Amino acid sequence: MARSIARQAAMQLLYERLSGGEADDESLDLVYEQLSMAQPEGSARLRPSKDERQYISDVLTGVEEHQTELDDSIEKHSTGAWALSRVPHVDLSILRLAAYELYHRSDVPDNVAVSEAMEMANRYSEPKSGRYINGVLGAMVRDKQEPKA
Repeated sequence: MARSIARQAAMQLLYERLSGGEADDESLDLVYEQLSMAQPEGSARLRPSKDERQYISDVLTGVEEHQTELDDSIEKHSTGAWALSRVPHVDLSILRLAAYELYHRSDVPDNVAVSEAMEMANRYSEPKSGRYINGVLGAMVRDKQEPKA
């Protein structure tokens, strides 16, 4: 559950950056507090652990460093003529996070990256967005698993 909360926090901070915000430590603490309080078990822990902060920092840095590669892959695996400029910021944040996990986080199984992305899409986005995100990520996973010639 802790990684799931950290993943949601990372997505929200990616969204904040995409929307012109700073996504700094203060933002992380605020987002994390809101996410922790929304958990069904009513977790009293309001701050991310050292491991969770490290994961979030890695995602934020990694997505920034690999953004061109991630965006190219998202466009390549999109159905139809979906330009990134047409993708809502929430969906793009979810896709970048999941693509980063698929390509650069060996500790995250592909099925977990896709499943968690779908959970976030269902929670934060439109119903049709979930189908789009699932299609893009599914195509990425299939492409990743195909043997290279």
